[in-house]
Amino acid sequence: MELSKSWTFGIITDGKDIDRLKSIIKSIISQNISIFEILIITDQIPKIDSDHKLKIIKFDLKENIDNKNIFPISRKKNLIIKNSQYENICFLHDYVALCDDWYKGFLKFNHNNEWKIFTNRVEDENGNRALDWIVYDHFITYKKITFLPYDININKYQCLVGYYWCAKKEVMIKFPLNESLLWGQSEDIEWSKRVRKEIKFSFNNFSKVRFIKKKEGIWAKNHPRHKKLIFRTNILKNYLNIIRRIKKLFS
Repeated sequence: MELSKSWTFGIITDGKDIDRLKSIIKSIISQNISIFEILIITDQIPKIDSDHKLKIIKFDLKENIDNKNIFPISRKKNLIIKNSQYENICFLHDYVALCDDWYKGFLKFNHNNEWKIFTNRVEDENGNRALDWIVYDHFITYKKITFLPYDININKYQCLVGYYWCAKKEVMIKFPLNESLLWGQSEDIEWSKRVRKEIKFSFNNFSKVRFIKKKEGIWAKNHPRHKKLIFRTNILKNYLNIIRRIKKLFS
């Protein structure tokens, strides 16, 4: 078994939208990965037939939640870690599908990178860039979420977005999600801040994923905070360009 190319795909869902789940599963199977499994962490068991390695793990909300309006998302993600068979884990919310050639892109990326955690371009349902490679608490961006250029890494300020990322199982065992944080309580930001102190975040520039349902976010041009996001992004780009020129002068 070539561990570097074996994958666990963990899908977080409530199990209600069967068609969307089928689309995500199809997007994984179509990659023609030799060794993989699909874990579905779900509140209710969906009726899905598949000849491939598909494991459905029932998540009992009654046992895992005090307030039915608050979603225990960190516990679901930790179940993916606990049940994963393979070294590479891909975390997916149930509206994120792999684009064509995602795996071919991974193989290109994997060939020249000793990665521990990576993300790649994330697109919304219209093909626009959604939140993917971001900084969260950089002083130049007023400590607000901001796009980072794909060719730049500033780990000290970066955070990964919880609806999609990939990581080595050993990293996730060492850094599980904080189960005291529920949906809407920025479990991905808290996790990123812990992990980035020790682990470098990598960007895979050869793969993409895409939303398969309409999602409203600050990346959308009609969002009331979109202009501020772009303003901060331009400030960051200009700042980083100045830093590059200064370093070049003294190199």
